[in-house]
This record gives sequence, structure tokens and C-alpha cells, in this order.
Amino acid sequence: MSRSSFFFGSSHRTLVSALAPVGGLVLYPRANWLFAFVLVGIALITLHIITTKAPRPQELADRAERLLSGSYGRWDVDDYEHLNPKDPRLRELWRKSMVVGGLPEEWTRLDEAKKNELRDIIRSLKQLGVGA
Repeated sequence: MSRSSFFFGSSHRTLVSALAPVGGLVLYPRANWLFAFVLVGIALITLHIITTKAPRPQELADRAERLLSGSYGRWDVDDYEHLNPKDPRLRELWRKSMVVGGLPEEWTRLDEAKKNELRDIIRSLKQLGVGA
């Protein structure tokens, strides 16, 4: 995947949609029609917030396992760091994984004791998914 396809295929497009017209209004104050694009940007951001699904425990466990094993993709680290689950039990385990392991991109270099702690958290996430 090229860098440009990621940029236009991700949630960054909503930020660009909102900020570009504001920049246009600053640069061209007589072009009041640009304000309509700000509303479109706000609508896209709102739509993104409303339609975003909360991660399931099994999904979170799979992501953490990939990070721990080192078999993650290009944006998996950033995706994991910015999850912020809504479910309190899931959020607690997610935060615990970040506290125990530190930055996810460094999980592969942890000592075995820390890796085992992360494996216990992953096991807890999987059990939470089975019970849900």
C-alpha cells in the first residue's frame, strides 16, 4: 500500500476536510462559499465517531499477540496505541498491557518475565471474549 493511498483511505481525510476550508477562508476571506466545506468536514468527523465499532476482546487479544510476536503490519502499533476501548474491563486490560509492556513496538525486545505478564493479559482478554 502506498503512502498516498493510506492518507486518503484513512480517518486523516476528515481532518483534511475540516482544516483545508478553514485555511481557504483565511487565505481568501471573500470566498464565503468555502464555509460549506467546513460543515462537510464536521459531518464526516461526526459520522466517523458514530459508526466506529468498539473493539471486541478477541480482536484486542489478537492485536496484542501479533505485537508481542513481532508479526504486525505497518500501522498495527499506532492502531493499538490509539484504541481506547469503551468497555471498562477491556480498557483496564488494554491499559495494563501498555503499562506492563511499555510501547508496543518494543514488546519483542522485552525480557521473558514481562512477555509472560503480557501473555497473561492476552489470556485474560481471550477469556473476557469467551464470556461476552
